[in-house]
Amino acid sequence: QVYSTTIGGRETLTLDDGSQIELNTNTSVRVAYEGSRRNVWLDKGEAYFNITHDPARPFVVTLGNRRVTDLGTKFLIRRDQDRIQVALVEGKARFDAALNPARSQQTVLTPGDIVTATAESVSLKREPGQALSNQLGWRRGMLVFDHATLAKVADEYNRYNRTKLVIAGIDARRLTISGTLPATDLGAFTRLATKFFNLRVERREGEIVVEKNFPNSFRG
Repeated sequence: QVYSTTIGGRETLTLDDGSQIELNTNTSVRVAYEGSRRNVWLDKGEAYFNITHDPARPFVVTLGNRRVTDLGTKFLIRRDQDRIQVALVEGKARFDAALNPARSQQTVLTPGDIVTATAESVSLKREPGQALSNQLGWRRGMLVFDHATLAKVADEYNRYNRTKLVIAGIDARRLTISGTLPATDLGAFTRLATKFFNLRVERREGEIVVEKNFPNSFRG
């Protein structure tokens, strides 16, 4: 079975065994229970997994040539075009960097571990519980930023909205903010940008452009 969400959409799947998968914006998964194995493919997007552990029926999430196996777990997976990130919230999970056993690089994750895989590398780091909680803000419809550049803020908003946020100019892109904002309310961000940074906001077809509010005599 194939399940998917639109841009800005969220959906919670409850599977036959009681496991739950929460799909974030623009996400697609396939689910197939085959004999003693429970298989899920995350084709794109982001999902939070709350798995009913059963040693006799492994729960496996496949991400291209990577794989996550439940060991009694709550975990978050984000699959972008150029990287995969797995964050372990509770319990344990095993991350395999390749499906070929002869070449596989296995890592057992414990709470706070975040593994990031690209075409060239696999890296592991630990984050405090608050950082993981911030990453899960989307589950309540919010984006949580901690000293994030406006360039990063725009990238995140553009995952959730068809109207695209454009931060024009390197000076504006380097500005940083901390705070919690609604994922699908671009107006909340633009109000903050004009109030605290004195940025100029221009609405165009299909996008909102934010840039430094230079005096007219200095604008080209």
